[in-house]
Amino acid sequence: KRMTLGRFLRQQTARSCQAAPVFIFLLLFVTPVWGAGVSKVSFPTVDDHRDALYCRPEGAGPFPAVIFNHGSIVDGLGWPGATKRGYQLDAICQTLAEDGFLAFAPIREKVPRGRGWQSYDERYQVVVARAIDYVKTLQDVDSSRIGLMGFSMGGLTSLKVAVEGKDLRAVLLLAPAWGRGLLGDEVQKVPSLNAPVLLLVEAGDEPQILKGVAMLEKALQANKKEVRVIRYNRGGGHELFYKVDYYWPDVRDFLREKLGGAPK
Repeated sequence: KRMTLGRFLRQQTARSCQAAPVFIFLLLFVTPVWGAGVSKVSFPTVDDHRDALYCRPEGAGPFPAVIFNHGSIVDGLGWPGATKRGYQLDAICQTLAEDGFLAFAPIREKVPRGRGWQSYDERYQVVVARAIDYVKTLQDVDSSRIGLMGFSMGGLTSLKVAVEGKDLRAVLLLAPAWGRGLLGDEVQKVPSLNAPVLLLVEAGDEPQILKGVAMLEKALQANKKEVRVIRYNRGGGHELFYKVDYYWPDVRDFLREKLGGAPK
């Protein structure tokens, strides 16, 4: 039978509606971003969903995973704004994947103008804890090989989560923020930390950052925790960790030692 134009359009509309949920899921939950191998995903938290960068190694899993927590530059400027200022979160994510680790970098939130990050501190901790729980459910992840890594405010937040007893195989803290004294509060909880720690800082960083690193190192050693501290003196200050730079081989070696490599 000959199909009328109206009938044809009705059929096409019905087919589009059936396909729409799949398309919307792909658009919202797995969206490619800048570089090859870097995607944006959405994961559930307590009362909403958060975006994250997701970078998967090539080949077959399951892979060891690293949850990476960004610095406060993203809280202040948002993810696109931080990128324009040279904070290369996508490159960090992609390099972790190239090294054999499934990388997951939750984007916490942009702090409204005029409100400090301190009012969001507990929410940051919840976002990171939920990110760990979510990553452990992924089919491509070996849930027994999870590392937690963070820079600046993300380093402080990573420490807050790690001392709560999360089942982690490695913790990497890159110039963790002093947080107006909040780091000192977390130092008191070091006895409950079970994972080995790599602590990195550059000698030209802010005095409070250096003070916090020294305090944390002393507490970890006093409690006989496995800790490795590297103080670089090759330049870069706090912004050394904005991107993949000369410090990265130490990150890679530590992760491979504690988490192992990708399946052969």
